[in-house]
Amino acid sequence: MKKRLSLQEFKRDTGAALVTVLLLVSVMAIGAVVTFEALGFSIKRSSAQRQFDQAGFYALGGEQLAVVAAESLYGSSAQLDEPRPVSFEIEGGRIDGLIADASNCFNINSLMERRDIGTYAVRASAAQQYRRLLMTIGFNERQSEQLTATLIDWIDSDARPMPSGAEDYDYSGRDRPYRTANTLVTDVSELYLVRGYDDSAVSVLKPFICALDTTAPAVMNINTLPVDRAPLLVALIGGDFKIEDAVELILSRPGKGYDNLSDFWLEPALAARDVDQSIRKQTSVKPRYFLSKIRVKHFDATTFLTSLIQVDEAGVGRLVSHQRGVLP
Repeated sequence: MKKRLSLQEFKRDTGAALVTVLLLVSVMAIGAVVTFEALGFSIKRSSAQRQFDQAGFYALGGEQLAVVAAESLYGSSAQLDEPRPVSFEIEGGRIDGLIADASNCFNINSLMERRDIGTYAVRASAAQQYRRLLMTIGFNERQSEQLTATLIDWIDSDARPMPSGAEDYDYSGRDRPYRTANTLVTDVSELYLVRGYDDSAVSVLKPFICALDTTAPAVMNINTLPVDRAPLLVALIGGDFKIEDAVELILSRPGKGYDNLSDFWLEPALAARDVDQSIRKQTSVKPRYFLSKIRVKHFDATTFLTSLIQVDEAGVGRLVSHQRGVLP
């Protein structure tokens, strides 16, 4: 016979069921809140990612415009004594950029000559110029010899250290051992890995050097070479040509620059010098490399793109390298 519940037992069971239902409702409510918060965060993250992606696309578009601008500047023989700014309004923000002459530097990769078998060996003439540059900007003869030798050993393909140089053995005993690159330098910051190139040395040297993706010497634009980079001219010409001569030559440059190289090499400070034709080819009256810096602000996203552009003798530009940076 089925037992009948008393009123007290019925109330107790009903209360327990109600508590259980309320507990389930509370858990479901908390779960719903967490789910909606996660959904909202996901939506915000997706929106932010889209903004950053779009800002990146705008930056790449600006980079292509910079290549076209470089070609135009080269073709018109325009001088870039100062960087040229440009700005565009876009949906949700703007694009700000500038293009500057990046020709006036010593290409540290020109210390090498590329052999037919794909190896790298020292280019004696460039090594001599590099030593002169180091001495002109304040390093003594011994320091200049060591810094030149260690950099050559870092890039060249052989494992034989130059006098005062450094090969794998010199780096393998460090706390964090590593080997020489045995290939071209990709960025000037790589110098910190080379023996002798500490913070002090690199900071002094950095304004005068670059690391182009070629072993060809950088072609100096004598129409835009600033006074503070006169040591580049001293390193190039050599002999008894001193920093005072280079400064005077730059300061006496025509206001609109030289129309052709012949006028430059006929200057009194140079005309009587026997300068090899290979040296003369390292000068130009037009920029050959351009530096483009682009900043894109798109709603809450900000992105930066720095690009190096080369223009060949036919006036055709190409992108050499670029570096991205993204800030919130």
